Amino acid sequence: MHMQCKDVENKFIPFIDEELDYKELKAFLEHIRQCENCYEEYDFYYTMIMGMRYLENDNSKAEFTIDSERQLDEAEHYILQYKILRGEKILLLIAICAGLVLLL
Repeated sequence: MHMQCKDVENKFIPFIDEELDYKELKAFLEHIRQCENCYEEYDFYYTMIMGMRYLENDNSKAEFTIDSERQLDEAEHYILQYKILRGEKILLLIAICAGLVLLL
């Protein structure tokens, strides 16, 4: 799945709210890491949205930070974990099949 800038812009809020499925998330991250304009626009949206949410919740935590890069890094980590888990499932399936063949 390849995303154009317009597609990515429509995914800013679903990304911020962690509502993208694996394929959408992967395509979103690939695009945002390659397109400086989309990255800058995402950073702006993230800062505005999280700032407004912070103010709406009347939080008084001095340690609160708005870090759009952190969410991108966490999403990339999720993608990596997903790939590792998928690989482990495939290896387990292969081992089970091989075991069944040996039993027959």
